Amino acid sequence: MTPSVPRALAFLSALATAGCGAPRAKLVPPPPISPAIAIVGATLWDGTGRAPVTKAVTVVRGDRILCAGAAGECQVPHGARVLDAKGQYLIPGLIDSHVHLLFLTNGSAGEELGLGLRNLLAQGVTTVRDMGSSPVALLSRVAGLEAAPRVYAMQLVAGRRFFYTGLRPVRTDRGVVYRQAPALTMQWLGWTPIQYNRDEDPESVIARARQVGAMGLKLYAQLDSAAVRRLTDAAHRAGMPVWGHAWVQPSSVGEQSAAGMDGVVHAAGLAGELFTTDQRDSLVRDGDLQAATASAATAASAHDPRVLATLDSMAARGTAFEPTLDATQHSVAALATRRRRAASPQEGYVRAAAQFGMAVTREAVKRGVRLSAGSDYVAYGPVSERASLFGELRLLVDSIALSPTAALLAATRDAARAIGGEPSRRIGTIEAGHYADLVLLARNPLEDIGNLETVEWVMRGGRLWRPGQLRSGIAIR
Repeated sequence: MTPSVPRALAFLSALATAGCGAPRAKLVPPPPISPAIAIVGATLWDGTGRAPVTKAVTVVRGDRILCAGAAGECQVPHGARVLDAKGQYLIPGLIDSHVHLLFLTNGSAGEELGLGLRNLLAQGVTTVRDMGSSPVALLSRVAGLEAAPRVYAMQLVAGRRFFYTGLRPVRTDRGVVYRQAPALTMQWLGWTPIQYNRDEDPESVIARARQVGAMGLKLYAQLDSAAVRRLTDAAHRAGMPVWGHAWVQPSSVGEQSAAGMDGVVHAAGLAGELFTTDQRDSLVRDGDLQAATASAATAASAHDPRVLATLDSMAARGTAFEPTLDATQHSVAALATRRRRAASPQEGYVRAAAQFGMAVTREAVKRGVRLSAGSDYVAYGPVSERASLFGELRLLVDSIALSPTAALLAATRDAARAIGGEPSRRIGTIEAGHYADLVLLARNPLEDIGNLETVEWVMRGGRLWRPGQLRSGIAIR
């Protein structure tokens, strides 16, 4: 192609200037190309749905995957650092799509947050979605942590009655206590729910959520079906996912699914299908929802035609479902260890939720509802008392009868889809262009889901750690 006359004259002028002794422009060398890492010899389960590949090659450069597959389709680049993984198993980094990380009161605002996140990473969890806190406070703290999973935050939204219900005496297993509006309790923890009123423009909620760094909305309570639809439509126009806290009374799971919501959490919340709209609308005060669930949720009522119709609607519409079974089982176990055995409304709720939730989840799987393996992990208290992704996957296999492969998909590919947005196109599977979030296991998790505990190393964004490094704190020195 012949250069234009002006461009040629400019080039000649530059040469003449250089020849007259003018200082030469400083050449800036290109940034160095980071060396590739080749993981060779492992059995590769890439999470895409294809069969495992034995003696595979997976190549990483920087924070991305270059290629992954059989040795013939993925060559080891010259000069690459080779990691021998013969006899081991390479899977995508695990995703816990339901955690609560930030507790300013008696919890994880400081050093404890980093310790908890390193422990999650040591378990092979490379991505988490926080489903309730203060997005701006959480994300600012996480940004300073070197060894941690990727953290995405949702913005809590609730109706006016969640913020203004006044004090009311409530009987608990500790006696009668006077409780404030639920929103005030959240704020005491450091969480920042947004109030949405019926006559309000939903776009203002979206703007506030974006301003604090949230990637989506979690609708929590006291929102009717019209409010749910308005908020969902506005969020989707902005490219943000929307999830619901099971029934967000008075809106039920069925109404949330019909409104186009992307997913719902907590299996016990489908007990809301057993009540009319007017009955759900009366559940305003603290404890009302627990009492209603305790009265109606049983293993038998999980098969009620109203519940099954909602599950069929969810399957048809693609509404995702996070049962959070492990959290409920931890609550049941905690009750069993208490010295005081006096009955309480909380105990009735927990036991009903456990039975009902298991039965509902089995029906959901039978009807083709897509699951995401969120655990409802909370970052406070002894680690042994917290729900975990491993515990959730174990229940999905042992109690719900998912295959280990199906359970793993719920914690990788399908969890990425549940998170939605831009992250869903970069995590959850081992494919070219995706983040290099990988876990190497000593034993095959497709044979026994318990083999997820045999982590040799975990890689997040191309950086590799061993579990001992993370748990000891060596990873941050």
